[in-house]
Amino acid sequence: MSGKEYFVKIAVFLIAALCLMGFGLAGDVIILKNGHLIDGTGGLVRENQVIVIRGNRIEKVTTQPFLGTEGRVIDLDGRYVLPGLIDSHTHLDSPEAAERALKSGVTAARVLGSPYFRSLGTRDLIRKGYLEGPELLVSGGIIRPDLGAPFLVTLPEFGRYLRENLHGAENVRAIVKTLLEKGVDVIKVGASGMAGSAYTDPRQPELNTEEIKAAVEEAAKHGKRVAAHAHGRTGASQAVAAGVYSIEHGTHLSDETLDEMKEKGIYLIPTLAVMSPRADPMGDSSDAIDLRRRFWHMYSSLQAVVKTAYKKGIPMAASTDGSYEEFEDTGRIRIPHDLEDMLTCGISPMDAILSATRNGSRVLGIDDRTGQIIEGMEADIIVVDGNPLEDIRSLFDPLVVINNGNIVVERLY
Repeated sequence: MSGKEYFVKIAVFLIAALCLMGFGLAGDVIILKNGHLIDGTGGLVRENQVIVIRGNRIEKVTTQPFLGTEGRVIDLDGRYVLPGLIDSHTHLDSPEAAERALKSGVTAARVLGSPYFRSLGTRDLIRKGYLEGPELLVSGGIIRPDLGAPFLVTLPEFGRYLRENLHGAENVRAIVKTLLEKGVDVIKVGASGMAGSAYTDPRQPELNTEEIKAAVEEAAKHGKRVAAHAHGRTGASQAVAAGVYSIEHGTHLSDETLDEMKEKGIYLIPTLAVMSPRADPMGDSSDAIDLRRRFWHMYSSLQAVVKTAYKKGIPMAASTDGSYEEFEDTGRIRIPHDLEDMLTCGISPMDAILSATRNGSRVLGIDDRTGQIIEGMEADIIVVDGNPLEDIRSLFDPLVVINNGNIVVERLY
C-alpha cells in the first residue's frame, strides 16, 4: 500500500467515526427555516425560527438567517415545530410496530412488557442501526406474583413459578438481578391486578411494599428505575411507599397517595386513551362485554384522579399503553389520543404537549439529550400543519419527522 493510499484510508475512517459520534460535516447540515417553534420548555411559541441540525444534534436555534456551511434548506412556511413525541408506556415489540410509531411522530418510547421479551430484540435492531425506529427503553416483562409462561419461557431458571406464585423480597430481588443481567433498561412491577383480563380484579393488590422496595433497591444499584402497574388504591399506596419512579394507570388513587407522590416527585402515567372507549375490546363475546363494562367504570374514576393530580401539580407523562400493531384493540391508539383526553380533564394544551415531550424524556431518563428543541440536544423533531395549542389534533398528522438527525418522514406540500 502506498503512502497516499494509506492516508486516504485513514481519512475515510476518521470521517466515518466523526459521523457515528454525531459530528456532522458540511453535507450533514439540515436547516429548517420559517417555523413556529414550541420547544418543549413550556415557553411561548417563537415565530420565524431557524433550526440548524448538524449530524444528529441541534446546532443552532435562531431568528437570523443561517450564514454557516451550506446545507439542505427546508422552508416550513410558518408551520409548527415541536420535539419528537415520547410514549412513556407502550407495549411496542416488533419492527413493524416501531416503524408505525416513528411515522406517527414518536421518537422515543418506554416499553413496559412484551411477550417473550421481544421488545429487547427490536430495541437492539434499532440500536445497531439495522432498523429505523424510536429510541426504546424496555423492561422485558412485568414482575408480579403470577409471572406467566411467556416470562418463564424466557427465564427458565425461575421455572418453579409455573406452579407457584412469586412472593418474598429476596425472590423479587433475584429476578430483578437476572433481568438487569439480560440488559433491560427499566424494571416494571405489578402492584395491583390486571385490567385487561376478564378474570382478574385490577383493584386487588399484588406485590407488597417490601417486595416492591427490594426491586427499587436492586434497580438503583445499577442506575435503573422502577415503574409500578397500579390501578387499585392499596397497591398504588404500597408502590409509592416503596419509592417507585412512576405509577402506571393510577385509576383509583386516593388523595393521600397523590399527596405522597407530589412530595416524592413520583410521576403519574395515566394511560387515559387506552382506558377510554377508543380501545374497547372488539367483538361480542361475554369476556369482551365484561371488559367494556369494566373500562367504562374505570375511565370515569381515572378522569377524576387526573383532574385532582393536575390541580396538585403532580408531574404526568403521555402514553398509548398500546402495541402499534394491526388488528389489536390497543394498536389503534396514538399519543395525540391521550393528549385529547388530558384536555377533557382540564389540563392545558401546553402542559399536555409537555407531557409528551419534556416530561416523557424525564420519565425515560434521557432529558439530558432529548425532549426539548434547544442547542446541543439530539435532533428529534416533528413538524405539523396547524397550531396544536389551538387544535391538538394537528399532532395526528406530522408532515416531517426527524429522528436523531435523520429525516424519516417528509410530506410538505
